[in-house]
Amino acid sequence: MDKKLRDTGIEVIGEAFWGTHIAQFYESKDDFFSIGCPYIRAGLLNNELCVWVYSNNTNEEEIKSYLEKYINNADSYIKAGQLLLEPHVDWYLTNNSFNEIRVNEHWLECVTKSTKLGYEGLRAVGDTSWLEKCYYRTFANYENKINKMLPELPFIALCLYDENKTDKLQYAEVIKNHSYTIINNENKKELITNIELVIKDKQLNKALEYNKVKAEFFANISHELRTPLNVILGTVQMMELAKCTSYEKEEKYLKFLKQNSLRLVRLISNLIDITKIDANYFEIHRKNLDIVNFAELITFSVLDYAKCKNIYIIFDTDIEEKVISCDPDYIERILLNLLSNAIKFTPRGGKILVSVHDMNERITISVIDNGIGIPVDKQKNIFNRFEKVDKSLRRENEGSGIGLSLVKLLVNKLDGNIYLKSQPSKGSEFIVEIPCMTTPETSEFNIENTSVNNIVERAKIEFSDIYC
Repeated sequence: MDKKLRDTGIEVIGEAFWGTHIAQFYESKDDFFSIGCPYIRAGLLNNELCVWVYSNNTNEEEIKSYLEKYINNADSYIKAGQLLLEPHVDWYLTNNSFNEIRVNEHWLECVTKSTKLGYEGLRAVGDTSWLEKCYYRTFANYENKINKMLPELPFIALCLYDENKTDKLQYAEVIKNHSYTIINNENKKELITNIELVIKDKQLNKALEYNKVKAEFFANISHELRTPLNVILGTVQMMELAKCTSYEKEEKYLKFLKQNSLRLVRLISNLIDITKIDANYFEIHRKNLDIVNFAELITFSVLDYAKCKNIYIIFDTDIEEKVISCDPDYIERILLNLLSNAIKFTPRGGKILVSVHDMNERITISVIDNGIGIPVDKQKNIFNRFEKVDKSLRRENEGSGIGLSLVKLLVNKLDGNIYLKSQPSKGSEFIVEIPCMTTPETSEFNIENTSVNNIVERAKIEFSDIYC
């Protein structure tokens, strides 16, 4: 079905999709004609078959006279068969009783007729002024079914309700059974939107925003992939031209080749890891680990990167030893990523503090810098996948926008939490909280078997977009 927007002719609504079910509470005939006539006019101009089912509070001639105020030669549309004016007794009632089956047959016949005759769809007005209390519950159920059926049809409906005959319970039912409800409030028309429609709109907006973020991510990722590849290709070409007669030049070129190869390894590894986590294939290997000494070892492994930017790193702790159950690889990835960001976004001469605090049932590891900070409006989304503070392709620092989202996923897998405190131009603090528990059947992870050199090699991958 064609889902394009239709002009409703109703000022407070504007455009709406096929399947829209509208209600209006009116105070007088002038009131409902002020909505119904421009609504029908828009349908006629949109090449739609239009049906007006009127009640005993008006008649065909009166409707024609009101329509003439909005439509030139309205009678010609009636003669051509594009506009049908039907009394409610022929449409809604059988032997003076509401007949739901008959009504549905009428509407389906009109929808079929509209498409067969080459119209875009069906537009209807139905006045419920005839409705008696004894039919109210049955009619409300019918309206509820219509509201669910309409989205599948090229059909827009406007239902008119006399507010002088409607109690509070009926009022609520009408709002529930329609996409939009038009009411009078201090001589002004106001619109009430069905909560389900609000939720659908929010879901749609969320999906559109996610698609936008994905598009930005893929534009960014293509840039991230091209940059190291161009450097590698350019370096190879320079080596071919220079024929590497100088050892210093050869060493410089090899450094470029290695660093940009590591950038590609890091990017692809992060993409693979996120895919594995999404598919629930990312395994956790818990070991009992002295988290204090391990965090210190990781911090010391990146000192060279800090020195090349003249950044001073301090490690502090309020406890000498704390053995907890965790995955050493997870902790290493988390800390290296946070340290990489801190060094990347801290200006020369800045400071970074890594601290470990024992909170009894939880251990906290925080990484604090006095760098550029994060804008307040970006902080709530900083852990979202593909999210970057600076999304432009001419930003000062490299990055794909998946690092912190991966960090959060890893922290969550350790049953922990991660928090951010940041002030623009003053710096940021990332706080990781991990439960203090041990696994009896798990052997203790021997930090002595993990040399600084091994961590330094892994840090080269994580820090591959920082040039010294």
